Amino acid sequence: MNKLSEIPNRIKQPSSCCTYCGRGYKTRTGLDKHLILCEVIYKTTKNKNKGNKCIEEEELPTQRRMYQIILELSQKCSKLEQQLEEINKWVVKKKKKINVLEWLNGNITPTIQFDKLIDVITVTEEDIKYLLHNPFIDTLNEIFSRCIFQNETLHPIYAFVQKPNVFYIYETNQQEYIWKEISREILIKFLNLVHRKISRALSEWKKINNDIIKSCDSTSMLYDKTMVKLMSVEFKQESTLSKVRTMMYSKIKTDMKSLIEYEFEC
Repeated sequence: MNKLSEIPNRIKQPSSCCTYCGRGYKTRTGLDKHLILCEVIYKTTKNKNKGNKCIEEEELPTQRRMYQIILELSQKCSKLEQQLEEINKWVVKKKKKINVLEWLNGNITPTIQFDKLIDVITVTEEDIKYLLHNPFIDTLNEIFSRCIFQNETLHPIYAFVQKPNVFYIYETNQQEYIWKEISREILIKFLNLVHRKISRALSEWKKINNDIIKSCDSTSMLYDKTMVKLMSVEFKQESTLSKVRTMMYSKIKTDMKSLIEYEFEC
């Protein structure tokens, strides 16, 4: 069968078209370069369909033909490498242009400000019962998990994988609210307010269970130990503050790449 009869949509093909795949070219030079590889691919595919015996019967390309094929492949490979290099440069350039604070201020508007976040935090009787038998940091984690970490409608505090242990808060800046990196002093002030709420909840628990505390030595000792545990917390100490930061960061952190990709997809 004539090879031209195998070309798909033959009538629609340009005058300079490949006799193997039907691809059209404006110039003869482009067609000749294409034929170097397409002929080999066509014959190889055809031989595979007919069996290995046909491969032995097929005439092997000459050395000049092989040289042309290798040269064409090298040129295409070099062109692909250049394109990939340009793409990588563009990606790196885009990464360098991303500013965390600018991105937050342009894309995220929380439902409340950070200075109002303390109003959302509640300390329940269950939290106090948990505190009686567990470390303070673990209790703080339980409270934050319920009131902050699992509440996706708030978001007045952010942390990113790309910025370890750095927190960004949505707070007032004179006449407007903007995102900014939280200072050590503001974080300590916030934690002290939470600590005060826990202390008040423990006092309420004592009033409710005062008779049991007086009549039961074990309960009395447990309360005393819990009070000492609570009063010994000092957020100004770097070791304590570091533990709280690490706990909060592990729950709040998000990958900025996924957020930016999401914005692009929209």
